[in-house]
This record gives sequence, C-alpha cells and structure tokens, in this order.
Amino acid sequence: MRLMKCSLAIATIVLASPFALGQDNGDEPAADESSERVCVNARSIRNFDAFTDKYMYVQEGSSKHYLFTMRNNCRSLRNANGIAIKDVTGRVCADGFGEVVYRDRMSSQRLATCRIENIERVESKDDAKAIVEARKEAKDNE
Repeated sequence: MRLMKCSLAIATIVLASPFALGQDNGDEPAADESSERVCVNARSIRNFDAFTDKYMYVQEGSSKHYLFTMRNNCRSLRNANGIAIKDVTGRVCADGFGEVVYRDRMSSQRLATCRIENIERVESKDDAKAIVEARKEAKDNE
C-alpha cells in the first residue's frame, strides 16, 4: 500500500463558523462516560493511508495513530491524489463536523468531500489494517 507524506498531500482547512466558538468547551458531560472523545490536531498530521473508500489510517506527530471511518463509502478515496482534513476548528473529533476533502485521481479537477463518522486511537498502522480486515471478514460472514 502506498503511504503519502502530509507535506505533499495533506492540507488543513479551518473554516470560520459559529460552531467553532463553542464546539469543544469541555462544559458538556460526555454522553457515555466510559468512552473517550478522540480528537486529532489536523495541523500535526504527518502521514495517512486510505486503506479502502471507507477507512483511512492517520498518523499525528511521531507516535499517535488513528483509524478514521467515513460515514459512507467515499468513491475513489483509496485512489486520492491529495487529501485535506476540514473542520470548523483545527481539531477533528469523532463526534464533530470533520470531513475529508480529496481529489479523485481519475478526475483531477473534481474535489470530493466525505464526512468522518468515527476516529479510533490505534497502536500502529498494522493494527489499523487488522481492524479493517476483521470488520470486512465480519461483514462478509453476515
């Protein structure tokens, strides 16, 4: 699988929005106290690899690894020419408004947008791949 460097392909898009003022103020209790809110600093993303059109591995800094799950299958995400992470703030959170914006390799003029549904912290890129494979096998066995 290919691994693209963020210096070449990842850009951060920060939008001014009324949501940016109150999105992460820490005053609201979590819906499920046992679950941790997972966020990624978009400016610190170093590497990514879109395994499929639904799952993407992201490395933040040198030691933080994540598995992004898209809300829907994102046509040609796996073959993207370039990827940008877009949110109303510089942080992308599992329960936020984050999106992946990318250029389809087949149609370099067209930008596509895909909503991020979930972000999971993982130990490594290999662990992220194993999770994706396990989910694929479970779905195939349904």
